[in-house]
Amino acid sequence: MSELINFLLKNRENKRVLACLRQGLVETTEFRAWPLLARYGGIGHDFKAHVIRTVAGLFAYHPNMIHIGNIGTTCRQLCDPEVEKPWEDMDANGKVLRPGPVSRKFGYLLAAERDEICDRVIRIVLYAKSKEIPVNYDALENDLVKWPRSREFWARSFWGGDRTEKSETDGGDAS
Repeated sequence: MSELINFLLKNRENKRVLACLRQGLVETTEFRAWPLLARYGGIGHDFKAHVIRTVAGLFAYHPNMIHIGNIGTTCRQLCDPEVEKPWEDMDANGKVLRPGPVSRKFGYLLAAERDEICDRVIRIVLYAKSKEIPVNYDALENDLVKWPRSREFWARSFWGGDRTEKSETDGGDAS
């Protein structure tokens, strides 16, 4: 587990810390999170600093954390089984199913370039919060830093190519 995640877990009940970390998600107020995130690399405009602020800010909004899976797993859990089955592309009669709303959002997420992935992940995690679905922030931090290499792991987790597929954080192969 990363030092950032340990810090977040240690402060999950501290309302002042969480309020400051939420400020890191907004460009005009991100500097308010810098004192807390400086030691983890959360200051600046480089990609890794943006990832640190994003993960910390999302945890501050939705501290319901799990230690398995990745964003693909989270998105699969967000699917309404009555509306969409992300792991099936045909119904029993062989008719191709249209992607449901979460499947479309997930495809949009996978299409993200490095400079837009954090903003797209924010929407997914806030939706997970509304449905009370936990997020693996340790994997999220690692996967975002390695973006776009991580998109294959997320896709396998979502569409179920290998239901036991792990993210790079969980020990999946990065090649």
